[in-house]
Amino acid sequence: MNEPQPVQFYSSKPRLVHMAANIALAPALLYLVGIWPWPPTLPHYITFAITGLVAMRYARQRWHQPRLVIDDRGLTCGEFYSWESVRHVQTVMRAFKLTLMQDDGQVRQKVLNLGWASNDDFKTIVRLITERFQLQAGKDA
Repeated sequence: MNEPQPVQFYSSKPRLVHMAANIALAPALLYLVGIWPWPPTLPHYITFAITGLVAMRYARQRWHQPRLVIDDRGLTCGEFYSWESVRHVQTVMRAFKLTLMQDDGQVRQKVLNLGWASNDDFKTIVRLITERFQLQAGKDA
């Protein structure tokens, strides 16, 4: 029996580089606003070095870590959602609204924002999840 491999989705590389650049260059706004005087002094250089390191760490963590994993047990996006607990999925803008049944019988809704995904990845995610729920609806009928 051949078990299907989990499908992993990563952050869009251009968006990831854009966010890291925003983090690294954030202290430059202090010059533009006029809070920091020109020319830069040692504390300014230290601040630039720290924000540069934070930006590199941010990018490195998200470059190799999948943001969404879809497998036969469920989907993982920050936390694990089993297919048995998902009652309804609705696409809203670039997000999914999951209606979940908890163990205690209560219903809760969770919004999974997919703004980090590229357009091709977003279309693939939508296709995989709608296929999953069409198959599940076919089993229930």
